[in-house]
Amino acid sequence: MEKRLEGPMRELLLDISDSEKNWLYYSVVSFFVVSTIGATILTMSFLVLSILLWRHFKSMRFFWFLTQLTTSAFVISAANLFINIPAALSLFSKEVTQSRMFYFVSYLIDFCHYSILFSNLVIAVQRAFVFFLRNLTDRFFESKVIYIWISSIYIFAFGVEYALMSSNCQYRFGELARKYQLICETTNYANVVITMTTPTEVQLMETMLQIFLPLSILIIYIAITVKIIYMKGSTLSKNETLILKQAIFVFLIFQASSCVFLFAQSVQITNVGAFLVKRFVNTMEILAGAATPSFFFFTSKEIRKLVSTRVSAVSSQGPSNIQVRAARTLE
Repeated sequence: MEKRLEGPMRELLLDISDSEKNWLYYSVVSFFVVSTIGATILTMSFLVLSILLWRHFKSMRFFWFLTQLTTSAFVISAANLFINIPAALSLFSKEVTQSRMFYFVSYLIDFCHYSILFSNLVIAVQRAFVFFLRNLTDRFFESKVIYIWISSIYIFAFGVEYALMSSNCQYRFGELARKYQLICETTNYANVVITMTTPTEVQLMETMLQIFLPLSILIIYIAITVKIIYMKGSTLSKNETLILKQAIFVFLIFQASSCVFLFAQSVQITNVGAFLVKRFVNTMEILAGAATPSFFFFTSKEIRKLVSTRVSAVSSQGPSNIQVRAARTLE
């Protein structure tokens, strides 16, 4: 018997009657659709902007990590746009949601989700070096070592996926248990698929990803904020407050997803409840990916200064040179 790998969180093929589709159902689905479309447009714009501004900001190692995170955020948003929105709106047949391509894209979404989590951790560590170990920052981030950092993000994300795939583990909603369960399967000597106990390392890995890493990111940013206050001997500025708000927002998004999903694994829920939990988790994954680039591109003084300088230069040249100058700003 061929061992079949299915999605990390199996697409639900549940019968939900029209009577169960209340205001909460339509609110969650609408929020998921709007968030996916909005995040796809935003992250695509940020990614294009990162490419256009690469020459100006490539000396900032933080910008390298931000571009990598933005790429993952765009992929996860676009992938949800093309498979999970149609699935949520029941536009796909059962055969499509059980196809290999659907499973592949599901694993790609899961991979990008983990890479975003690790990217946020690396960005937090890089900022911590700047504030607490400034003399070591160049050694660890301003050399070819940065390629190791970027590669490690993908290596760890792939490691998580490999750990789940090698044990054939996936989250399923059991209609008998009425809750989500992490189910791992194996094949016995007679080629019969049987359910096995979830490996300890998989349980430990899930705990770290859902609780420990987001908490670590928040603690790092709180420590940075305290350091800034101590150095200045005064209250936080607007920019520093934004950095802290970003950390809290990202933490809450990751934890909101984890808490709701942990709740769905502990308490019996209905079919429509299981459907809403899955879409809520999808939405939080998308928002978590778009959060960091959104904060940076909308609040960065460097980008605002660069754009303002370019616009001023274009305006001062007069109508005859507007097109030439505008083209140069994109180089």
